[in-house]
Amino acid sequence: MGQLQDKYKNYRDPQKYIQAGVYPYFREITSKQGTEVTDIDGHKILMFGSNAYTGLTNDERVIAAAQRALEKYGTGCAGSRFLNGTLDLHVQLEKELAEFENKDEVLCFSTGFAVNAGVIAMVVGRGDYIICDDRDHASIVDGRRLSFATQLHYKHNDMQDLERVLQKLPQEAIKLIIVDGVFSMEGDLAKLPEIIELKKKYNCSVMVDEAHGLGVFGRQGRGVCDHFGVTDDVDLSWGHSRRAWLL
Repeated sequence: MGQLQDKYKNYRDPQKYIQAGVYPYFREITSKQGTEVTDIDGHKILMFGSNAYTGLTNDERVIAAAQRALEKYGTGCAGSRFLNGTLDLHVQLEKELAEFENKDEVLCFSTGFAVNAGVIAMVVGRGDYIICDDRDHASIVDGRRLSFATQLHYKHNDMQDLERVLQKLPQEAIKLIIVDGVFSMEGDLAKLPEIIELKKKYNCSVMVDEAHGLGVFGRQGRGVCDHFGVTDDVDLSWGHSRRAWLL
């Protein structure tokens, strides 16, 4: 037996939680996602973990449009978007989302994790600075680790602490503040008006993760940036409209 197998041969914590009836993972669902779902034993269960805040997953118009797309395009793109997997539907969606979000361009990704993993390391690098709220989502944390930029953080929603960090950084350096619009665990909003003030004062850029704000806050669900009226001052933003991802 190898060292890795030897390390985990006696790891029994999942089995203990399963026996105690509190293991939360891989629970089989046999119905559509909604406020109530049905498990494999036929029990109706209240669903509090869903990201489908707007109920679009079960909207008849969305289902009908998906069926038409399946008939025309099949079940997959047969390649990455970078090579041969970009459909005219992707381009149409991106144009409409750009208009909706009042941005010059939009790029759709397959998952939110892919946005933070793919974008952060590309826009900042060696000699630059990333400044994050210490309650930022785990995907932001993983995304920033891929960058060669110097990584700093400030206390959650503490603007005095953010300014303390910014005061120590070179005025001419590229400094990217990355923050959740709605913090996924705490449920509170980033103090975007104050962050924008500090951005202008210390010559920074701002990236907002709108994963839990788009479709919920702002005019017609345009997100937390729109809610605070700072869309034009935010340099990069992304979110998902239950599951349309954008940057």
